[in-house]
Amino acid sequence: MNKTWLLFICLLIGQHCVCCHGLPVDAQKDDYQNDPDYDSYDDEIDEGDTGVVDVTEDVDPQYSPPYFEKTDLRIEAKPGDNVVLNCDARNFQLNNAVMWYKKEQIIASGQSAISPRVEGMKNNSILLKHVTPEDSDEYYCEILPQKVQQHTTLRVGARLSILCDDRDVTDRSQTFRQGDHHTLECRTYLPGNATIKWSFNDISGQQYTVEHQNGVIVLDSVDEKNAGFYQCLADDGSRDPPHGTVHIDVQYMPLVSTHRHHVNTEKGATAELYCDYRAKPIGRSYFIKDGKSLQISEKYSFKDSMHKAHNRTTLIVRDVMDSDLGEYLCHVENSIGSNEVKVQVSYDPETPQFESETIEGNKVTLHWLVRSRQPLSEAMLNYLLTASQKWSTVAMLQTRRHNNTDNIWKITHQMELNSGVWHARVKTKNTHGWSQFSKEHIFTVQDGFSKEGEYETDQPSDMDLPPGEIMQAGIGPVGRGAASAIRQLNLGGVLLAALLLRIRL
Repeated sequence: MNKTWLLFICLLIGQHCVCCHGLPVDAQKDDYQNDPDYDSYDDEIDEGDTGVVDVTEDVDPQYSPPYFEKTDLRIEAKPGDNVVLNCDARNFQLNNAVMWYKKEQIIASGQSAISPRVEGMKNNSILLKHVTPEDSDEYYCEILPQKVQQHTTLRVGARLSILCDDRDVTDRSQTFRQGDHHTLECRTYLPGNATIKWSFNDISGQQYTVEHQNGVIVLDSVDEKNAGFYQCLADDGSRDPPHGTVHIDVQYMPLVSTHRHHVNTEKGATAELYCDYRAKPIGRSYFIKDGKSLQISEKYSFKDSMHKAHNRTTLIVRDVMDSDLGEYLCHVENSIGSNEVKVQVSYDPETPQFESETIEGNKVTLHWLVRSRQPLSEAMLNYLLTASQKWSTVAMLQTRRHNNTDNIWKITHQMELNSGVWHARVKTKNTHGWSQFSKEHIFTVQDGFSKEGEYETDQPSDMDLPPGEIMQAGIGPVGRGAASAIRQLNLGGVLLAALLLRIRL
């Protein structure tokens, strides 16, 4: 047997080869060279021949290490299915062995399985019998001794599953960003037909029925209103139908508002500007005037608080001067975006706010509140019947105020109206100028009766005001205060009873 075949056999069996005389090959060569009878053949070797023999040139490719064409697989199954997990290794040899794991736990060695629900197969795959949702996990087979692995993710749906963008999110939470597009699918694994029903509980706890198409809800341009709990129920007629929920959390840009867009003040006084906002993640707020961000100083200070589930930032402006009048911006921003609201500071009365109404037959009494540090000199009421083209106006020419300390005026207007749907709005004037009109208040007069069919008996009440702090400025034939002139405009026989101005201290 020549040296080439000896070396080839040594490589195959992975052992060191020695010659029959027990000497290394190089040692034999040295001995031959020292032998005086040794003939050298160097001169007979071609110049292109290095004298090195490639003993792997004819090695069969079947002896290459095993490998997988795909190392990560995913399988979806329904409860009760028999599922085959493949271990499709290329160049698998007789000296290779296979181990199967569920996470780090051995479940099979070759064709020998540990669990009766697991069966080893001749092609190194395993069979999972009658899978359940508990079988959902990460599996992998490992080829020894090279430790080459192939991973398989198995997901077994329950009787009902909720998928978000094809991912199982049953009884989990998902976080979306404002403007995102997502789909929620309710998928059942029931033997018969079941009716899919979706419901939605918003962040305030209000429940709604949600429209869907074959169990799929499309959430297009997600906003804060989409945040809450979604529940899917598969009505199969049983006493305990399968159901599942998913909680949706939405990150959104700040929602900014103020309940006083117009702040009345006077020279030398202190003005407070309110900025209410909600944001997720939490926002950063600051005020801007004349293009500059306001900082804490002797003129300005800030206060953060909570108000009716909103974050509130209050800007306090001390010792007001004419230069402090004008428009302020409350700017709020977070990682999603930004928003802002405008607040106007002036000496004019603030926009009247509707407070309450009382309807007795066709007699209507309406109440508004107005903030003004300066005395009110005039008030104007507009009203019209729905579908009318022109407002009717009642103007109060002069008023007086008594001992006001908290700058809030209460205006009460009483009149008799025909049946129908009415609109009313109010604006007031102080010694500096006019306020803006209030928002339209809409009310209904029903043929002299209330909606319940009985006359209303509740009279306008000042019980919400501090006792002993109510003063009244009389207008016309009112028992208290000075008289004022009233200009009355007729509207098809509508009777104007009285216009009262009450002062709330």
